[in-house]
Amino acid sequence: MNKNAKKQNLVLIFLYLIFVSACFSPDKPSQSETASPVNEENFEVPDTNINLAQPLAISNEPKDVALCEKINRTIEESEFANARWGVIAIGLKDGRVVCEKDGRKLFNPASIQKILTSIVALDRLGAAFRWQTKILSGKEIENGILDGDVILYGQGAPDFDEIGLENLANQLQAKGLKQVKGGVVGDESYFKGDDIGDGWTWNDLQWHYGAEAGALTFRENQADVFMKDGKPVSSTDYLQVQSELEPKQAGKTEAYGIKRGLADNQVYIWGNGEKASGQLAVHNSALWAAKNLKTLLEQKGIEVEGEAKSVNWKSKDRLNVENAVELAVVESKTLAEIVQKMNKRSINVYAELLLRTVGKRFGDTAPNESRQITEVRGDDSAGASLIKKFLRENKVATDEIQIRDGSGLSRLDFVTPEAFGRALIYAAQSKFADVFIGSLPIAATDGTLGGRLGKAKGKILAKTGSITFVNSLTGYAQAADGEILTFAIISNNVTRKFDSSRVIDSIATSLTE
Repeated sequence: MNKNAKKQNLVLIFLYLIFVSACFSPDKPSQSETASPVNEENFEVPDTNINLAQPLAISNEPKDVALCEKINRTIEESEFANARWGVIAIGLKDGRVVCEKDGRKLFNPASIQKILTSIVALDRLGAAFRWQTKILSGKEIENGILDGDVILYGQGAPDFDEIGLENLANQLQAKGLKQVKGGVVGDESYFKGDDIGDGWTWNDLQWHYGAEAGALTFRENQADVFMKDGKPVSSTDYLQVQSELEPKQAGKTEAYGIKRGLADNQVYIWGNGEKASGQLAVHNSALWAAKNLKTLLEQKGIEVEGEAKSVNWKSKDRLNVENAVELAVVESKTLAEIVQKMNKRSINVYAELLLRTVGKRFGDTAPNESRQITEVRGDDSAGASLIKKFLRENKVATDEIQIRDGSGLSRLDFVTPEAFGRALIYAAQSKFADVFIGSLPIAATDGTLGGRLGKAKGKILAKTGSITFVNSLTGYAQAADGEILTFAIISNNVTRKFDSSRVIDSIATSLTE
């Protein structure tokens, strides 16, 4: 990328932060208090050409030293001083390290891992990329009759839902389909490998953030449990709810528990009280989608003789898609839109589908050291290898980091704070800078930062991270003098009653002061 392009991307970050700060200010300033609009004419962007192949030098400028001392005091004087902390802040104008605390040590990153997944996906797939979901069959429709199964074939679309099903069903109806001699098959065989991440804990799998990442994902593979007419029910009959919840008893604490089976959709609720709710992951979303399509076809007057079922890459009776007849197709939103929703809301299943998509398409360019492993690995493992290779080749990280999933839910991910700082530099200088920067939550404004960083409102664009015993934050911060910093703050072994987000926010806010 040439110097002018890099300048434009730095301007983009600055203008974006300024724009957000102005638009979402709690008090609208008077005309006399309003600063002149910031643009290329009245704001001189430094000639930035950060070479990531070179080591980053720690600054000895007095203001940077003072800032770093303040950050270290914030940690040491907090109740989380015994946790492991990694911090880095890098100036985008010159690449100097403004502050560093164990910046090259390995940490479990939690959901800021999605930053790395986003960058690799945008770089390799392109912001305009779209997934397709298809209706396939072994035969053509003849005289309104399909002599065989309707195959609902997923290819990893993160946003496939009822609207997509309706579109597909309408296309079949427009082709004159009246009768299906077979059944409806939800086919998720496009991806080979595991639907859950390597290193995920089993007790995360029942919750929405632990949803399986099958090639035929439907409604983000999650459903709600809530109270209706005094008893717990589900938002879909695909989840069967068994409840022993008792009415609230005088003198007893209102409490309830929810448990979904690891390999089924049986939900058990117990305890006492008047409230029970939760967002649960749905097991076997391919079958869920197939059942919904069968119902939809029948509602449109199309007779389906067989039942709904699902197949995956291990099923012997799946259709040979290379010789299949394509009867209907729908496209997802663009990757740019998917990445924005993923990072704003921190949707794990989106990140896992991105990981498997790049692994499926480009995994052969990132083989494992063992040829035997490369031959049998899944698309999830191939995607992890691709991300690691990308980061190494672009001088973002060394080979010692560990990438095991796309979302950061894995306990086996290990990345340095410096790698995140470097990744943000790479993204700021990339052709997809505007898409990536626009995907990040805005301090005290939206996404997972909507209720955080009030003192730095509009001055920080960053991705949050949080799993048990881990909190993190990484992104861009606008300093008081207008300089843009990339930063990463990671805390591991946070075992106290409350998490360390308050301390992280204090550190991040200090970057803007």
